[in-house]
Amino acid sequence: MKITCRILLLVLGIYCCASAFSQEQLDFSTNKTKSKKILLVPFDPYIYFNDATEIMAKRDKLTHDQLMNYFREEFNRQLYNSLMDSCVITDFIVRSAASTRETEDDLSALYSIISYKLEFAMQNRPEDNDVKQKKSKRKEKQEEERRKEELYQAKTRIENGELVGKKQPVSDKYLHIVFHQPEVLEEIAKKRNIDYFLFINQFEIKGDYNSPYISGDPNATRTLKVHFSLFDSYGELVHGGFGENKIPFYLDDKKEVVNTYFPEVIRQIIRNIDF
Repeated sequence: MKITCRILLLVLGIYCCASAFSQEQLDFSTNKTKSKKILLVPFDPYIYFNDATEIMAKRDKLTHDQLMNYFREEFNRQLYNSLMDSCVITDFIVRSAASTRETEDDLSALYSIISYKLEFAMQNRPEDNDVKQKKSKRKEKQEEERRKEELYQAKTRIENGELVGKKQPVSDKYLHIVFHQPEVLEEIAKKRNIDYFLFINQFEIKGDYNSPYISGDPNATRTLKVHFSLFDSYGELVHGGFGENKIPFYLDDKKEVVNTYFPEVIRQIIRNIDF
């Protein structure tokens, strides 16, 4: 009987060791490979524009602020989920009561030291092959020539005795962040051990009203455009631009906007992050 018990204990011990070793070998955690830490900063509620608010808010009986907060939180959520496998993420959308005060203070501090200005968007990162890189360089040269022409055309001039000027297009510009106290960014980076700050600068849904027939056009669209700036822990700009997507002009379902049209915008943004 004693021999049987000893054999049983020996077998059990071998099984436990093998099981522990197996579990160690089958650890699929990705935390060890995540080297970069990114802080997501949602857009300031004051920097929001949506000319479809009337039809979207009416459908779900929401106020302007309720609709704005819905898009703000949902964009942050999708952005968070899209990044979580590639880096360690901290964000400013409060999820626990314990972090409320510190998070609100940091977010308020950031909002208080920034202003905004329109800048030409930086080129999206090309794919890693020679053909794409050559095309990108050629496109950059063409873009530079076009910008020079726009600046020339934008200069004021005298016509029929009046001072006039040509309005500059803003389709290839983004709302860029200007820091008045960049040291605050460094302080937050040190406190939270952050490598990058990903600012969502502006969220906008805007129709193209150049066509006089837009009200009767079933194929008319609005542009969903999200402006962003990526800074390092020293407050230096790494990349600035926007992601955009076309949505049906008469779309009033906020959930469809989020589920169908957000993902492409987010893909355009995160492709410019060096993990």
